[in-house]
Amino acid sequence: MPGSFPKWILLELVMFAAIFCAALSASAETLLLEDKPSYDLSGYMEILTDPENKLTVQQAADRSDWTGTVRDRVPNLGFTQAAIWIRFSLANRADAARKFYISFEYPVTNSVAFYAKSPQGALQKEHTGSSIPASANVVPDRYFLFPLTMGAGETAVGYLKVQSTSRMIFPIRVLSDQALFRKAIRDYTVYGALLGFLVLVMLYFTASGSFLHKGTAVCLVLYSIFFGMHTAIRGGFIRLLLPDILVGIMDILQLVVVAGLFFTGAKFFRLFLSLKSRSKFLDRIMTFFQYLSLTFIVIPIFPDPIIIATTLVLIVINPLFSIGLAFYFWRKGVSNAGIFAIGWVVAHLVAVHDFFRINGVISYEPLGEWPIPFSLFIALLFLSIALIRKNAADRLMAETDPLTRLANRRKFDEVLHQEWDRCRRQQSPLSIIMADVDHFKQYNDSFGHRAGDKCLCLVADVLANHARRSGDLAVRYGGEEFVLLLPHLNAAGAFAAAERIRNAVIQATEGGTNRHAEDHITISLGVATKIPEEGRNPEDLVLEADKAMYEAKRAGRNRTAAFDQNVLPGRGAYEEALATK
Repeated sequence: MPGSFPKWILLELVMFAAIFCAALSASAETLLLEDKPSYDLSGYMEILTDPENKLTVQQAADRSDWTGTVRDRVPNLGFTQAAIWIRFSLANRADAARKFYISFEYPVTNSVAFYAKSPQGALQKEHTGSSIPASANVVPDRYFLFPLTMGAGETAVGYLKVQSTSRMIFPIRVLSDQALFRKAIRDYTVYGALLGFLVLVMLYFTASGSFLHKGTAVCLVLYSIFFGMHTAIRGGFIRLLLPDILVGIMDILQLVVVAGLFFTGAKFFRLFLSLKSRSKFLDRIMTFFQYLSLTFIVIPIFPDPIIIATTLVLIVINPLFSIGLAFYFWRKGVSNAGIFAIGWVVAHLVAVHDFFRINGVISYEPLGEWPIPFSLFIALLFLSIALIRKNAADRLMAETDPLTRLANRRKFDEVLHQEWDRCRRQQSPLSIIMADVDHFKQYNDSFGHRAGDKCLCLVADVLANHARRSGDLAVRYGGEEFVLLLPHLNAAGAFAAAERIRNAVIQATEGGTNRHAEDHITISLGVATKIPEEGRNPEDLVLEADKAMYEAKRAGRNRTAAFDQNVLPGRGAYEEALATK
């Protein structure tokens, strides 16, 4: 009949839905344990929610509302305050009794209880967790390992009761002794290498904290410590190392570590990129994120909506904002911002991924624990390289004249004392050539400051070309004055070198292009040489070279004078000195 056709369609849809729901709620399959060393329980588990946490294991076993899980995917229930029961069935297909280990591989779970039938048929309980001491038969490990012995051909049903203030994720495996041994080798090799690298980074930047960027180096050390502790907590190592009496502090310790990680990370970000000097507005935003991270310490006292909103701001918006800034400054050409951005992006994208994973938005992959230690390695590697390069570049800039690219007065004072001491020990001569551009003020006034800068650069290039031996140092001493430090060169050789420099400046001027006829540059030079003695001051040598230079100016400029009037030009002395070095 025409009117009954829709009823048949409706009945078929209802039957199809019933069959589909029945298939979803059907009991999980039995996992057959054959000759493999390791088995994933995903897809072989049933799940029961206990909202009031009142069910006993027997009451849970008798319930009919167990829900099956999706095969080949780690169950991820996100955040829930309910107790979660897991049931699974295992069958030993071997011809002999075998010992297995139920490995619950999410170490930040507060409480995990395992129930299995004894040979007498009673349900025996073992318990452990990130914040409770382990019972006697639980195997000490960074994961939660429960031993299970099964006879030949035996089938066993196991129950797990899980409670956590963190997220409910159930990566569970069944391991043999062989798999357990392999896992131990893998874990301690990988994490041991990571710990060694972390210690090296901390020691290096602790030792180098006295350099220019002391605050930045200290922040990177603190950031490394908190990042390492966060990785160790998430990997289960901190709980493994703590005595039973202190296991209860794990929850607050984890919150303190996360707060410290984001606080020191934001501070390091601001210091490394000199954010305050580049943009006060952007610096204020990062400062807000920095201090907001301290709320992690007390976040459990807030209601759920505030907890979710705060963690969303700190673990999603904050990283994404800082990643955008890192790429922005990289594109603007900020020194070392590119290397910094790579390390920063990897660490913080993993943090964002972790937020959505622990909230159940994305699935937990079988290798889900490894992005955090991997991001620790990449972040510390690239952030360390970036900071080392920044320190080296800034130290070079602090010791280099920005116009001529010669060493500056600060670098000269440092090297002068070093070479003085070295020549004193070796009883070797130390020579200084002091040079000054003749009539530089008049030249500057006539041709302009840009021409004056080119003049200074021309003289600097000549001096640099004559500082070719190991230990030689060409310096812009100040204004239009230059110094050439020449260790292990006697007075005659230094005088010959000064004359060559003077002539080279004249030749460079005459060979230049686009110059006026009157645009000739000359310099006056003074030479002083000493074999350093104990108790003498190296600054005296500088004064002697300075006096000789002013003597050359008084004598008519464009000439070389020696402080020791008995010094002769010594033909070929400088070439001989070059040949012996």
